[in-house]
Amino acid sequence: MKKKIIGLLASLLLLGGCFNLNEKTEQEKAQEGTTPVQDYVGQGFSFVDGDKSEERVKEYEEEIKQKAIEYMQTKYKTKVKVNNVVPARNAAVVMIECEGPIQFHTSVIVGESINKKGEWSARSNEGEVEQAIVSGLYEKAYETEFRNLDKFTEKLAKENDLLGLRDEAIEKTSSSGYTSNHYFISASSLSFPSVYQAYIENQRIAADELKLLFAKDDPEGNILSIPMEFYSKEDKLPDQEIADNLAERLKQEEGLPKGNYMVTVYKNFIVNRVGLPDGENIDVEEIIK
Repeated sequence: MKKKIIGLLASLLLLGGCFNLNEKTEQEKAQEGTTPVQDYVGQGFSFVDGDKSEERVKEYEEEIKQKAIEYMQTKYKTKVKVNNVVPARNAAVVMIECEGPIQFHTSVIVGESINKKGEWSARSNEGEVEQAIVSGLYEKAYETEFRNLDKFTEKLAKENDLLGLRDEAIEKTSSSGYTSNHYFISASSLSFPSVYQAYIENQRIAADELKLLFAKDDPEGNILSIPMEFYSKEDKLPDQEIADNLAERLKQEEGLPKGNYMVTVYKNFIVNRVGLPDGENIDVEEIIK
């Protein structure tokens, strides 16, 4: 699973009334650093040129939050809560969470009008919210199987001395749809048109009906991906044998959701500014359940 790493912020500081290129704010120190996964709760999470809009975003933060909430309610008929507001280039990225009737994390971009200061409008990256909704619907359709997966991944982590993301990190930085400490669901809405349209028409759609619609859109049950992610307790990669063993256990486990699984193990750190590891890993791909 490829991870997109957002570019570094470049800025000069004016501290104490004079330029000092050697001093940095606490926020910039956090952005430039890494944190052990067990301690990472979103510190330093940022977007390119966010420093340029930080003051405006802070001034209008409550209005920005409300715009994001209204956008989700109007376009997707979905109630959400705001977990984080992150300054970005000429805008803010609002990290949001739906808690019911389905669960998922996604983001909304709220930008200020060029011609009218203090007027804000919301939008989202193409397909991102739709994908998040479908992933939440899949978890709802197969809730029992996903609770089995929760227990299974927690057991694997404990037995192999591995870690997962903290809940706070997921809330502050994730826009990957349905996300747990050790896995997330990746499901394009284009692959599940019947499922997505049924939700837009009825947000209280029953789990049994969702199962039928998922089977209709994906008869083989292998389009939807469930990447499983673990972290070493040390700042080094374990041997490939660890990933191979995890994959073998996964192949043998019963009662889990259908999908195309991937097992990945990272080092014990998160790159603060993007809320992700640096990409170096051991893994096993294409595990069809």
